Amino acid sequence: MRIIFHIALIFSLLYLPWWAGAIVLIAACFLVERFYEALMYGILVDALYGTSYGIHGFAYTASLFTLVVFLFSAFIRERLVW
Repeated sequence: MRIIFHIALIFSLLYLPWWAGAIVLIAACFLVERFYEALMYGILVDALYGTSYGIHGFAYTASLFTLVVFLFSAFIRERLVW
């Protein structure tokens, strides 16, 4: 399942709009246990599409979003019974 999410994330980050990659990332973080690679995908998006100005002067928006999603999914996964 992890490899399927890797392929889907790479495809969605390169060829689809940003929100499609965000949906795949959220699904991967919730469905795959300890999906640390999500943080690398956030850095990759910032490197490929980020600007020096960013949003309100913060250039690492995708990395911050990925970190928040990863931490939130880890917090929720501890409290859910699958």
